Amino acid sequence: MSDLRVKEFQATDAVIALIPLIDGTRSIAELRTAVAEFPDSANAVDACLDVLRDERLLSRGERWAGDARHSRQGLLFEEMIATFPQLPASPRALQDRLGDARVVIVGIGGVGSWVLQSLAMAGVGRLDIVDPDVVELSNLNRQPLYSTVQVGTAKIDAARDRLGDITDGIVVSGHRRSVESTSHLADLVDGADLVISCGDEPDPFALSDIVAECAQVSGIPHIVGGAYGGNLGSPGVTVVPGKTVCWSCIRDATRDDHRRLSMTTLKGRSDAGGSIAPVSGLVGNLTAWEALRVLLGLPLGLADHVRELDIMSLDWRIRRVEPAVDCARCIHADGQTALSREPSSSASESASGSGSAPG
Repeated sequence: MSDLRVKEFQATDAVIALIPLIDGTRSIAELRTAVAEFPDSANAVDACLDVLRDERLLSRGERWAGDARHSRQGLLFEEMIATFPQLPASPRALQDRLGDARVVIVGIGGVGSWVLQSLAMAGVGRLDIVDPDVVELSNLNRQPLYSTVQVGTAKIDAARDRLGDITDGIVVSGHRRSVESTSHLADLVDGADLVISCGDEPDPFALSDIVAECAQVSGIPHIVGGAYGGNLGSPGVTVVPGKTVCWSCIRDATRDDHRRLSMTTLKGRSDAGGSIAPVSGLVGNLTAWEALRVLLGLPLGLADHVRELDIMSLDWRIRRVEPAVDCARCIHADGQTALSREPSSSASESASGSGSAPG
């Protein structure tokens, strides 16, 4: 895991006087004039700005000028823009990326309802939700979109009503269907910006296989395999076709890992696995945060690894997965794998396969 590091810099009197003045209201010429009285001021402004720029501590581009609803994340976007040079200089442009995006979420239960809620609150403009179930009373301990009066209502309808209360202008399309093959999903995946597998029917990994197959063929980013059960939580794996390890390689690499078969949990579970809101919310919101990073063009945290969180100790088990040597899906036209060209910034430790049903 990466260490938290503190850097210390030796500052002259001119720099100490200069730092509070770098607030975006003064030109460089005005900054030079402000510290001109100091004997070491000749190069202080340029040198100080160079250090701040190298450390990504200077704001870059525009200030947030969007709607009040998203003003706090607009401030966060300003910080992101200063840190990641690949982003556009306008926080409004980042918000527009979310507003123009279409995300398909398969399964809106224990994990999916949290993902759906967070994406809607962030301003993702179009959501296609897929789920065959109705709201049950037992859902209400962990699925935040539903209420007692909606018990017996189709989840896609209950979720659509709730999302309309959360944010204005969102377009939610509900599809009450089971996904048992790629033919049940292909019409929705076409043209989507991201597909997220959050369901558990026929089982979470069979569904992830279907979602991954459908999205991979279309070249669409997808997040698959997220789950919780027993004492483990896993926010899933992000796959960007042509840039990250594919889901098939993840599955093959972890199939028999640490005495596991088919990525089942270390702790056995019944068909009705136990769950509680903080755990489903933890897994769901980590998945939602990764989804937003995909849409915004930020570095990814869940690609090329299998991650599991022990929900009792809060220790992560992280395993980096290499693409299979002969996997065409993980190999670029130049013959290099995704990892050899764009290695993940995350360190890893040995870990085992991911969890059980999202519930």
